[in-house]
Amino acid sequence: MEINKKTRNQLRLQGISFIVLVIVIAGLIFQVSRTYNAEFDWTSSGRHTISEASSKILEKLKSEVKITSYATSGELSNVRHEIDGIIKRYQKVSDKIILEFVDPRLHPQKTTELGITVDGEMIVKYQGRSEHLKDLSEKSITNLIYRLLRNTDRQILFVTGHGERNPLGQANHDVGIFVDNLSNKGFKVAPLDLAKTLSVPTNTSVLVIASPQVDYLPGEEKIIKDYVDGGGNLLWLVEPNKIHFLKGLAEYLQVKPSPGLVIDLDIGLLGNDPTLVLGQYFPHAITEKFTSTQTIFPQVAGIEADQKEGWSVAPFVQSMPRSWIETGKIEGSIKRDDNEKEGPITFAFAMTRVLAAEPDMQGKNGEKDNKEATAKEHEQRVIVLGDGDFLSNSFLGMQGNLAMGESILNWLSHDDEFIDIPPTGTDGSNIVVTPANFITLGVIFILVLPLLFIGSGFFIWLRRRKK
Repeated sequence: MEINKKTRNQLRLQGISFIVLVIVIAGLIFQVSRTYNAEFDWTSSGRHTISEASSKILEKLKSEVKITSYATSGELSNVRHEIDGIIKRYQKVSDKIILEFVDPRLHPQKTTELGITVDGEMIVKYQGRSEHLKDLSEKSITNLIYRLLRNTDRQILFVTGHGERNPLGQANHDVGIFVDNLSNKGFKVAPLDLAKTLSVPTNTSVLVIASPQVDYLPGEEKIIKDYVDGGGNLLWLVEPNKIHFLKGLAEYLQVKPSPGLVIDLDIGLLGNDPTLVLGQYFPHAITEKFTSTQTIFPQVAGIEADQKEGWSVAPFVQSMPRSWIETGKIEGSIKRDDNEKEGPITFAFAMTRVLAAEPDMQGKNGEKDNKEATAKEHEQRVIVLGDGDFLSNSFLGMQGNLAMGESILNWLSHDDEFIDIPPTGTDGSNIVVTPANFITLGVIFILVLPLLFIGSGFFIWLRRRKK
């Protein structure tokens, strides 16, 4: 190509245009990056995005959750940056999450009065209730919001004194781990010794009888029957051949066990203990979200329930079709005899009844005010389940056992809105990027790289000009 004055002017114009275009594009990218924010979580566990369980809880918020973090400011402290990062994940899902920072060094008296002991400690408030939070993780934050969402205390009492599973114990047989999870979700859990209290406290949301091993005193059984007869909610976990310890209660509820132990042939063929039973579900509020979650029940007793007058009785868990009730010894090769009941075997029933309005709802003419009477009516709920091992410390981690246990307690305590919220999982590891790192990355992408492109164009233009 012949190089003349006109050609040189064209090449010069092209070079200048290229430089201007690069500068304009870099400026546009910078402006767009400041105006819009796009993030993509490519981690295998999605640990930089809040879980589905957390999102469902945020959907239940009716007003603002105000989070005040007492964290020191300054470049030497990364606490604020870490807190802001995890709370922003919640703010992307809900505009009801409000975060505010307070430097404890500027307000020492207030910090002391509030009992702040850790840099970054948060006080979370919702509808007049508040809690302190020191652990910065999604699991801790979500569980705290979960607790604050419950508008009243849920008192769960476990009957003790008859060999039941200890709600505070850590032995394999006990249910301490399950109770810890309930406490994290806002339940108030405590043991109850009927021989000492002589009654069930009136503020009890759910009474739990977890696998008794010895007889109750006649007076203790009467206390339980009176509690149920008076409208109390009950969870009764029965073990094979042990329901006779509360025979009177069983007769009152019109439930009875099938002698023997449920055997699951399919689990046995997989090389597992055939006394482990894989549950399949009937349609019910407790189980409707368990479409892809399995529960394993060890050593199950089949349960039969008659229709009790005034009550609605519904099964919600049964064994698989290739199961049966084994009445003989569990040893060697096990086969179903002709006289043994074949599966599926129902072993969990939910019983409900609507309690009538209280006498004080009578109007002046002796007739009930329908609107107020409806508000006063409430549903009593009872569950009888032929296994307690699935909630024990040994088996709670299997499949969906924890989720099933929490769904049962949520339903019994009339917290139906929480039934579809699965337990929150553990958090993965995180890479923390400091403000200095962000500045370095910004300089590289906004300044250094564009200058390299401009320099490359200028170098090419000079070489062409010399030709």
